[in-house]
Amino acid sequence: MSRKNNPQLSLDRENLDAQLEAAAQKRKKQKRKKIVLRIIIIAVIIVIVLAIAGIVIGIMASKKAMDKIVNVTHAEEQEITQEVKLSGTVQSDNVQHFYSPTAIKVESVVEIGTFVKKGDPIVKFDKESYELALKQLELTDKITENNFQSNVASNNTILGKLGQAQADVAKYQAEVNEAQAAVDNFGDNDSINKFNKDVQTQIALEQGNIAYCEAEIENLWVAYKISTGYDKMSQGEAEQAEKNFEQQADVKALREKIAYSNTVIKNVSGLLSGQTESLAEAKQKLAEAQSKLETAKAQVESYKASAGNDYDRENLQLQGELNTLKSGSEYEELQKYKDGCLIAPFDGIVTASYVSEGMTTSLAGAEIIEFSSIDEVSVAISVSKRDIEKIKEGQEVKVTILDKDYEGEISRIARVAISGGGTTSVSAVIKIKNPDDNIFLGIEAKNVIVTAHKDSCLTLPSESINVDSDGFFVYTVNDMNMVEKKSVEVGISSEDCTEIVEGITADDKVVSYVTSVVKEGAIVVPVEGDDMTSLMGGLGGGNVGVTVTNE
Repeated sequence: MSRKNNPQLSLDRENLDAQLEAAAQKRKKQKRKKIVLRIIIIAVIIVIVLAIAGIVIGIMASKKAMDKIVNVTHAEEQEITQEVKLSGTVQSDNVQHFYSPTAIKVESVVEIGTFVKKGDPIVKFDKESYELALKQLELTDKITENNFQSNVASNNTILGKLGQAQADVAKYQAEVNEAQAAVDNFGDNDSINKFNKDVQTQIALEQGNIAYCEAEIENLWVAYKISTGYDKMSQGEAEQAEKNFEQQADVKALREKIAYSNTVIKNVSGLLSGQTESLAEAKQKLAEAQSKLETAKAQVESYKASAGNDYDRENLQLQGELNTLKSGSEYEELQKYKDGCLIAPFDGIVTASYVSEGMTTSLAGAEIIEFSSIDEVSVAISVSKRDIEKIKEGQEVKVTILDKDYEGEISRIARVAISGGGTTSVSAVIKIKNPDDNIFLGIEAKNVIVTAHKDSCLTLPSESINVDSDGFFVYTVNDMNMVEKKSVEVGISSEDCTEIVEGITADDKVVSYVTSVVKEGAIVVPVEGDDMTSLMGGLGGGNVGVTVTNE
């Protein structure tokens, strides 16, 4: 190395050695720095590789954990209100139908849907036509009354005989009733047959006793003859032996049993014979009374047929018809039309009309106007068989008509179901307590019926409760993260939650909703409902923060 290239080196030999030594030490230091740098770089690379491996492992673990996550909840104490929501149709509770009193010309009529105040006219009739119709009815009434009085006078005799015949009918009917009661005292055929059967059974029993006793006597006689040498006795000795035999206690007892059985047979036979004779006598009296009754009835029919001639009978019939019309039809209906006008009996709406201006109404009996009150209104609803057990008369109802709320009450529930369209329902009526002028008949009403309420009870979200053929159940997760199936008894329910009467406690982890992972015995990762969002974020970041138990 030249001085020119290394001006810092001294020509002094000692200084030169020192400088060379310093340069060598400097190179060693630089070499050591390079080695440390390489080590640091290798370490960094290893750390990066390990980090990447950790991320990959974390992602794989996260994916496995995701597959086993189930959302769980807990039963909690809270207030619950059970409601049934139904739609219905607004209707009037006071609908009156007005009928044509006779053929009469209409001058004017209020259109359908028109509100009419009490006392205002609904229909006006032509004055001349109305007065003519009224006069005709009055004359007809007078003529009919006169004819009726004439018929009464000419038929007094027949009516007297008819009255006597009717009295006879009543008399003989009483005799029939008395005779029938006498027959009925013997009971029906089954009871009579049973009595006869019991008598025959008793007779057969007694006859059996007699046969048995006679056989016993015969056996005793055979033994007695052998023991006494009866066959070798003289006639006198034999007769005495027979008398002695009859005096034996056993023989006497058997003879007494035979006599008793014969007495029983005689008595029961007498009862049977007496009952048979009495029954036959009662039936005979009944037949005679029935014959007299039929004769009296025939006389009544005969007198009825003879009461007056054809003209008189027709007039009597017309009189009866006219009286019926007066009491609630033609005449009285016409009298309702004050000064030839049909007046509204209350505030209401014309809901149907069958006449128009200038037309002549049909004969009496044809409907002309349907008028409905708006002060007495209700809502007709149909209740499904699923909800009918929740509905009861007297329940309060919130009724909404055209966005306005009214107070209602279940006033009637039909006791017969209606089937149609594959469904079965029961009709019911909601009485509106506070109707007003804003109500329209025939419009839809929304109804909310409060069917049950509890201030505090244990509840679960309804979606967490399942049902099968054995009843209601829930899936829970135990301390080992294993799914269990538990039967529960449920109570009332709202839109969102259901009362749990028994089966679980507030400490149980209940699966919120069933997925393919949720099976009895499965190992899962339970996550509280509020923690699901943060957990999902954690899984995306690599660190789940939960322990996964392998199956």
